[in-house]
Amino acid sequence: MNKTKMLNGLMFGALISVAGTASATVENELVIDFGGTGNVFMTSSSYAGFANNAPIGGGNCAGTGATGCLYQNEMVIGTIEDTSNSTAHLHRSGSAGDRKLGYHADSPGIYVRAQDSSAFSLISMDFFAAISDENPDNGPDDFWEILGFNTALNPGLDTGNGTDYATRVAYQTVANGFSGNLLLSSDFQNINAFWIHFNGYPQTPADGKEFGMSLDNIKVGAAVSHVPVPAAAWLFGTGLLGLISFGRKKTGLSV
Repeated sequence: MNKTKMLNGLMFGALISVAGTASATVENELVIDFGGTGNVFMTSSSYAGFANNAPIGGGNCAGTGATGCLYQNEMVIGTIEDTSNSTAHLHRSGSAGDRKLGYHADSPGIYVRAQDSSAFSLISMDFFAAISDENPDNGPDDFWEILGFNTALNPGLDTGNGTDYATRVAYQTVANGFSGNLLLSSDFQNINAFWIHFNGYPQTPADGKEFGMSLDNIKVGAAVSHVPVPAAAWLFGTGLLGLISFGRKKTGLSV
């Protein structure tokens, strides 16, 4: 009987330890709002911090730009390091009553992660990329890419081609010309960072290509794990159950 109890305890403890998951800092839905009436969140006209690299000088965002990254609700928002353009930066767009984050063809894109590098879910965002003088093209190759990663820091993104990043776990495209609320697929429910950039331009364009978009109201929430309990754990549990059953039968025969 004591052996049976011991085996039960071992099986329960093993399954709990295998099934357990780490908690994330973002536990409730929150919205990154880039400013409006009564909100002076964006106090500078441009931001040049590299959010994809390890922090320098004890800060939370790499890069030496005068204004660095933006911070709100424990999230870090910046661009990525562009080895071809040391002055790459994001913009403050919109009016004082309705600020947005702007990304134009003088930057390799927008990069967002949690300040403590923990996982989160990307739910939706207001994405504005209407065809205009500064964003004129709407051919089949003119679209925006959103890449989700399973690590918070991803150096060297500007030298990749978008498909060879080992840490990429989510991907979604947005047609140029789209303006409205964009819902992200379920693949973005457990990521550590995401990057938005124009297709074919992980670096600042050097060929005169023009594009431009703005972003607002990024909604994030708690990470949702899609990882099932490994098959080995179920096999381990089944084996323990078999041992328990055998022990009970053996005890019954000896009485």
